[in-house]
Amino acid sequence: MRYVVFLYVLLAACTVWAEPMFEKAKYTDGRDSQYYTFYYDKAVSADGGRRYRIITGVPKAAASEKGYRAVYAVDGNAVIHHITDGQLKKLSENDPPVIVAIGYDEDVLFHMPSRTFDFTPSADGRPVQDELDPARTGGGAEQFIDFIERTVFPLSEKRAHIDRDRRVLFGHSYGGLFVLSALSARPQLFSRYVSADPSLWWERGAFYDRITGLTGLNGTLLMLKGAAADGYTPAQGDSERVALRKRLYSYAPEDAALKVTRALSAAGMKTQYSEYGYLSHGPLFSVSLEAALFLKGD
Repeated sequence: MRYVVFLYVLLAACTVWAEPMFEKAKYTDGRDSQYYTFYYDKAVSADGGRRYRIITGVPKAAASEKGYRAVYAVDGNAVIHHITDGQLKKLSENDPPVIVAIGYDEDVLFHMPSRTFDFTPSADGRPVQDELDPARTGGGAEQFIDFIERTVFPLSEKRAHIDRDRRVLFGHSYGGLFVLSALSARPQLFSRYVSADPSLWWERGAFYDRITGLTGLNGTLLMLKGAAADGYTPAQGDSERVALRKRLYSYAPEDAALKVTRALSAAGMKTQYSEYGYLSHGPLFSVSLEAALFLKGD
């Protein structure tokens, strides 16, 4: 009976994760692996407002003649936390990628003030208040793209021989929004994009309107969507927080991710849309990360 109760509580915790978890992140100081060597670098944003921890995992298996494919992943602390030794072993067996986890110099999975600013697009160059939490400011995606191009790329290429034609960008939630923002603003930086449950309600749907109107693109997009409802308790379901979420989500169509995928396909990209009926927003993180790690393409 105790086992059944414990299992129920565990499943409830997995489905209620509508907000990022604030538990201490594993491997923020170092990670040992017989398949990968991990390097830790630190950097600061151009405006001095955010401190980064960039973790680069280099396969011990040899690269191809053109270099390793590379997966650049935002929310890097959570990325390194969730990657298993079994995944590293499997990755090492066939065309392993360099893993570049771009996180913050904090020992939490998700540093909300920093990721809110970095991952969200501006309103015509102006900052945007995060309606989900008015204490947070967004609108720094353009600067963050610059940071990746000018700081993260040189760091990772110093660590390993990377094939610049096989760079993948991965993000989930606000990170998924950033992936689409990078795709629209600087499409030449990556050849493949993995966007999981992007926050397309951002700026009251204005970004959704912009990205569905793009033309003349190439590259590959994998869009992943968690279709299961978040497992709120009755008390949570009646809370002001949940009501606010529902109002914000209404700024974009319920099938916004699918419509973005179709629009980008029409704009010239190779696209794939995968919907997971058994996963809600939070648990999709680790599943979509695995999809990004094993994405190879042509």
